[in-house]
Amino acid sequence: MKDIITKALLDYNSAFSKEEIAFGLKYFEEKEFKSKDLISKAGEISNYLFFAEKSITRCFYLDSEGTEQTLWMKPEQTFITEYKSFVAQDSSQFSLQFYEDTKVWFISRERLLQLYKESQNWALFGIYLTEKVHINLIDVFVSLLSNDATRNYQYIEYMFPRFIQVAPLKDIASMLQVSQVTLSRIRAGKQSKK
Repeated sequence: MKDIITKALLDYNSAFSKEEIAFGLKYFEEKEFKSKDLISKAGEISNYLFFAEKSITRCFYLDSEGTEQTLWMKPEQTFITEYKSFVAQDSSQFSLQFYEDTKVWFISRERLLQLYKESQNWALFGIYLTEKVHINLIDVFVSLLSNDATRNYQYIEYMFPRFIQVAPLKDIASMLQVSQVTLSRIRAGKQSKK
């Protein structure tokens, strides 16, 4: 697991030395989570940045009828948190949940800010992480607006095939803002073309 998170950190900031990474990882904690565990709850402040070894993570909220609506999913080995709550230190509107059992490295906001003060390369990691989150949000927003549900499903199928293998159909449909029936038709149409 240490090698996996080290590689991820270097992907964000290739200037990290082994010593800087080892120094920073001392601030992280490790924990085993079970499938369906909530790691951040709506109504609470999201105080941790997480890195899951094996599980896809989903962000969801309850709509006015009390139905879970999936906002986004992230693949395993990705740094995740509910960023608005994490940065602003306000109560979150969303919950984060793992789909699978996984080992997780996580760091509190307080300790991460301390790392930023003590290490320029850790501070750069924070900047690069924020930039990547921003770019990903723009990409998702543009994709959802410019593509129809079929193209968005095909994108997920191509780029994130594990989402389809692991996540329930209702969660993928919710993320694509279509009904389960519509998504079933999209999938059936795609299968019949093969």
